[in-house]
Amino acid sequence: MDAQSVLTTIAEVSIALAGFTGVVAVLGNRRKHNWSLEERLQLRTLVETSLTALFASFVPSILYLVLTSEPAIWRSANLFLGVLHLSNLVAFLRRTRDARPTASQKGLLVIGIAMILAHFLTAAGLIPWFVLIFMVGLLQQVFIAALNFVLLLFPVEDSG
Repeated sequence: MDAQSVLTTIAEVSIALAGFTGVVAVLGNRRKHNWSLEERLQLRTLVETSLTALFASFVPSILYLVLTSEPAIWRSANLFLGVLHLSNLVAFLRRTRDARPTASQKGLLVIGIAMILAHFLTAAGLIPWFVLIFMVGLLQQVFIAALNFVLLLFPVEDSG
């Protein structure tokens, strides 16, 4: 399986996760627009990370049109994804001032920080696994979206 096939698959899964937001919106109290702060946190995180994975999965193909070096393409793609991931993380942390994250969301923060660091180190050429780091970063965004989808379907009573 080549990188383009993987990127296309990730884009398709990201679109599906973003689309499931409509399903979530009609469940339970959400029909009445009675969203808790935690549910809003989960919904925004679901949408942002699935859209990050979707749009970032196109970046290597676009960079291929302007760059001739494959390592430069993947290093630039990692920089782009690292910046997007960092913005998502900062937005999430700002929202947690009002909403309490679950233990699983807190755990993913640690992994997210490590992944952002890996993206930036890869972009700087200090980590040689350009494609692998990029793909793992995209998959992490999809995983975060999927986790938040599950949290919206099956709310956790005690956020810890």
